[in-house]
Amino acid sequence: MRKKQSVLGTLIFAAIFFVGGFMAYQHLTKPLAEEAEASEEWPTVEGVITYSGLNKSRNPDGNDMYSADVQYEYSVDGQKYSGGNIETMDGSTSSRSSVKKTVRKYAVGTKVAVYYDPEFPNTAVLEPGISFLFGLLLKLPIVFCVLSVLMVLGLFKRMLFGR
Repeated sequence: MRKKQSVLGTLIFAAIFFVGGFMAYQHLTKPLAEEAEASEEWPTVEGVITYSGLNKSRNPDGNDMYSADVQYEYSVDGQKYSGGNIETMDGSTSSRSSVKKTVRKYAVGTKVAVYYDPEFPNTAVLEPGISFLFGLLLKLPIVFCVLSVLMVLGLFKRMLFGR
């Protein structure tokens, strides 16, 4: 026989899920997404790759993780800058082959378009916007909000139809 769920417990749990998801979205993922989207409108200058390599680290589970280490130089209004961001949110992956592909794409000496923040020219990326996976990750807090609403709707359904 199944235990009956506490109405109060479900409401509290749903409220925590909703508030936590909303706060994470509002104060963490939304600003990151806005900056990434803004990078699509940033002006560009020509830059050159000065270093390109593959970093290897180990995650807490003991798996090998890889990331591209790409450095480039560019000038804005006669001022020289150097950067290392490919995207607004660079990360690591367990796929060594995809990182090697990125390292080959940005080989030393390659001329590249550098997108720089006009307010802070020392902030720059080579690939503006939001990648698909990063976009999914940014939506994760919204999933918590949706789950909390579904929990409350399920609770009301059980209350109304006595199940």
